[in-house]
Parts: sequence; structure tokens; C-alpha cells
Amino acid sequence: MNSFNNTGKGGITRGGLASLAAAADVVSEAHAALKPKAPGETRIVAVMAHDTNHNGVAQEYYMRTVFSSKKDWRLIFARASGLFTPDLISDADLLITARTGIPDPIDLSTDPLADSMQPGAQLWTDGNVKAIINNIRNRGMGFMALHCTLYSRNRDITDLLGVEPIMHNQVQPIWVHDLNQDHPITSGIGRFFINLDEQFAAVIKSNSTTTLFETTAIHDKRNAIGGWCLESGKGRIVGLLPGHTTDPYTLPEYQEILWRSAHWAMKRDIPPYPNAGKSL
Repeated sequence: MNSFNNTGKGGITRGGLASLAAAADVVSEAHAALKPKAPGETRIVAVMAHDTNHNGVAQEYYMRTVFSSKKDWRLIFARASGLFTPDLISDADLLITARTGIPDPIDLSTDPLADSMQPGAQLWTDGNVKAIINNIRNRGMGFMALHCTLYSRNRDITDLLGVEPIMHNQVQPIWVHDLNQDHPITSGIGRFFINLDEQFAAVIKSNSTTTLFETTAIHDKRNAIGGWCLESGKGRIVGLLPGHTTDPYTLPEYQEILWRSAHWAMKRDIPPYPNAGKSL
């Protein structure tokens, strides 16, 4: 059991039970509509931050654009935490998350039209976390933990990432520097500037973790680890902290890091990024 998890108190009303049943039907129908994994297909499942602090639509757009040349890669985005289930990653080659430990403020997993606002689900449930860890360690699924995944508030996920989080301060300009020239994710990439972003920071807790780059906040002058990677069982994990605003995703250097990270996490050869040097 995770001490970081939040659980609600009180009973569930008859109307609440009906809502849960309806939501379960929607999830089942959505999953049933997905085509089975085709031979040779690379399946990537992503859960981005559709909340009041992050632009999940932009995150999805840029991630799809970065990987658009990979015609055999199929990106499946769960646009609400309630749409994610362990079955969704049972045959996934890579999981990408950018989701905090706070439940979705709006439920996007039910009706496409709404005349009221209902809160959504939590991604980091015990069942989901167990499935994620099992698929990484026992089956070799890759995992890219972006930005606010560091704030999952789930001890098992924090331990899996091999770091402890340090919270961000104000949104501000940030330098990305000291890129690891000995690692294939960052080799050959020089320092670059992000106009506006949050500077999350990570404290490395695992001896098997490799630092990929550091960041410096212009206003706070804080220096911090902003990217790292490690192996966990049969799987590989990459943690990348830039991405609160859309700015990092538009930068050619960060796009190339995302491109390389996905290949490395899946233990694939890393081909040249086709949009190298181009801003999206």
C-alpha cells in the first residue's frame, strides 16, 4: 500500500454507483474499439497532463509530431486518467506519462458533451502502479516519465524512478546544460535555452542512475538535475523534467532528446532525428 495515495472518505451514493458503472462502460467500449496490435507494430501508450496547470492538447500534438516519421509506431493517448487500465499496457513497448498525483480536475473519460463539471480519476492507483512496474521489470516495457510525473506522490513510482523530487518555484527562463556526452540520449547536444518553464529538480537516490543533463533557473539561480535514466529489471526508464509550458517541446534540442529517449528506453537503435535543428 502506498502512503502517498489519497483516498476518499464516506460511502458511495446510488447515483455515484450508477456513474461509476457508466464510466466503466465507456472505458470498455473505448478499449474494445482499439485495433489489436499488428505484427511489427510498436505500441506506445501515453497519459498526458490534461489539468488546470498543463496543456495536454499541446503535449500530445508535439509528441505526435516528434515521432511522426515512425510509420510503424502507434501512439495511443489516454486523454483522461480514467481511460488508463492495466490492460492498455499489456502489450505496449513504451509508456509515456506526464501526470501528477492529483486526480483529473475534469472527467474527460465519459460523455463528449457535458452541461456540468465532474471530477476525474487518479492515474496512480495501486492497480495501475503495480501493472506499470510489472511490465517494466518483468516484460521490458520502456518508460518515459516526463515533467510532473515526478510529483506522482506515489512512493512506488518515486522509488522506480530512482530519485526524490524537489518542487519547482516560479515559471521562469531556464538553461539546460552539462548534457552527458557519453550517453546516446544526449551525446552531441549542446546547452540550450527554454524561454519559460518550471524547474522541477531531482535528487538521485539510485546508484544505477545516470544523469543526462542539468538545469539552471535564471531568476532563482538554482542548479538542478533535469534528466536521468536507469535500468530496472528488464526495462529502461528515462526521466525528463522540462515540459510545464509548451516552450520545451518546440525546441529542436529537446525534441531530439525525446526522440532518442524513446528509442533508448525500448532498447532500439537510435536513428538520426529527421527534424534535427528545426523548431516545430
